[in-house]
Amino acid sequence: MLKNIVFDLGNVLIEFNPQKFVNENVENKYKEEFFKIVFLGKEWQELDKGTLEYSDAINYFKEKLPCCKEAIDKLFENYIIDCLNPIEKNINILRKLQKKYKLYIISNFHYPAFDNIYSKWDFFKLFTGKIISGHVKLLKPEEKIYNMLFEKYKLDPKECLFIDDTLVNVKASKKLGMDAIHLEKPHMFYDELIKKNVM
Repeated sequence: MLKNIVFDLGNVLIEFNPQKFVNENVENKYKEEFFKIVFLGKEWQELDKGTLEYSDAINYFKEKLPCCKEAIDKLFENYIIDCLNPIEKNINILRKLQKKYKLYIISNFHYPAFDNIYSKWDFFKLFTGKIISGHVKLLKPEEKIYNMLFEKYKLDPKECLFIDDTLVNVKASKKLGMDAIHLEKPHMFYDELIKKNVM
């Protein structure tokens, strides 16, 4: 019996749109390089894992992109908020789900960025618990991060539904006994819940 729904955040409940930031803050001739170095490099994953601090990341990216120092400062001094936006339609559905199920988060997220939005956005009050990669220095799809959620909140994986936009994370959750939804596009959220008879 389903009792708990476990959410990824990015592109499930929060739009993550780094391209928008690049388009608005970086000169045309540097856009491709900026996107590749900042958002696609291993350093971004290290930020997610909490093993690279913002101060060190800023210094590294400025060395690689001396032409874009102002954009780098803006990105990190604002805790990447310029790349993030709540997906209101899905959050409204979340409010309905919270009446029937306990809601949890497992997300790969920089901890300064998460802490910033957690203090600002009211919908986080709907959740019973959370595991954020930057806090625990683990990343999905590592088994340990899922097991940490089960152990911390005394959850039975068979009573959980996991929702994530990344297939490898979904596959990992299924191996541990959770049912799961691979949410390929945020607008498919309601339809995917209907398929699972959750709504």
